[in-house]
Amino acid sequence: MATRTHTSTTTSSPLDPLRTRYTYLTKHTLPALARSRAPCQPTWPVHLDHCFMRIILDNAVGVSGPWGDVVKAPATRNMTRQQLESAIALGEKLVDGTADLRELDERSLSLRGTTKQGKKATEEEQRAKKNDRMREWRRNRRREQMDAIWAGAAVWDKKQRDQDAKARDLLIKMRTEPSDEPLDQARNRIALDKSMTPFRKRTLLLLTQVPRGHHTTYKAMAAGISRLSDEETPASGCARAIGFAMRNNPFAPTVPCHRVLAADGKIGGFGGDWGEEGRFVGEKRRLLKEEGVRFDGKGKVVGAPWEGFETDMWIKSV
Repeated sequence: MATRTHTSTTTSSPLDPLRTRYTYLTKHTLPALARSRAPCQPTWPVHLDHCFMRIILDNAVGVSGPWGDVVKAPATRNMTRQQLESAIALGEKLVDGTADLRELDERSLSLRGTTKQGKKATEEEQRAKKNDRMREWRRNRRREQMDAIWAGAAVWDKKQRDQDAKARDLLIKMRTEPSDEPLDQARNRIALDKSMTPFRKRTLLLLTQVPRGHHTTYKAMAAGISRLSDEETPASGCARAIGFAMRNNPFAPTVPCHRVLAADGKIGGFGGDWGEEGRFVGEKRRLLKEEGVRFDGKGKVVGAPWEGFETDMWIKSV
């Protein structure tokens, strides 16, 4: 018994490429140019795709009247090759600026019996004026912000250069000078330093407890400070404050800031930068590997963080 097979075929028209080109021009290219206020037109009185279709079809197809008097809707499916080519050519002139959108819009409205004094045209002009005022305000605001930025640029640039210099000096010191200063001596220097806040002193003192070959995290140190401090500190429990407290550590390498990693096991900060994109991330990873700390293939540390922080005489002294 013969088996009947059904095959579905998609009919295509030789005009499909022109229809696709016209549709993309009116629904995507021109609205996008209008939204960005592209300089190819002095003004953009319309922004919506159906408005661009009206203007192009009235001027390229309708000519002496609305396009609906000449072509049955939908126009995209019912235009002839010549009409499609005329519509595309006019749309491309709008894109390259050789045709004036406002003039064509006024002519289209005139063909439809709507003048610029009509309600629709007036509403569009009001919206355009409102948008122009808003853009002008934004330009002035950006100009004021840029003036303020440039006014402080010299001061900021000097601070940034000083910070980078301190970070480079710290790395050179950690590479060339062995950590032979006794811990108690370093702790005493921290406790007597008058330039640091109590919170920063506690952070650096706590850091001296992390043994070689181990690592801890900013979060673990924040919890340790909060647990061991005699009085509550505003920054207690804040892991970010730990990172700031260790920034440009003047007691490295005896006070091993490189042993502190992010809570997710990633490298964290070093030398004033953060994360794998930091300028000194390779140096931090090298120091840790030399001490026996291992990382997996994804760059995360292997093993649990060290959290054995305890109160000592130095912590109590500050």
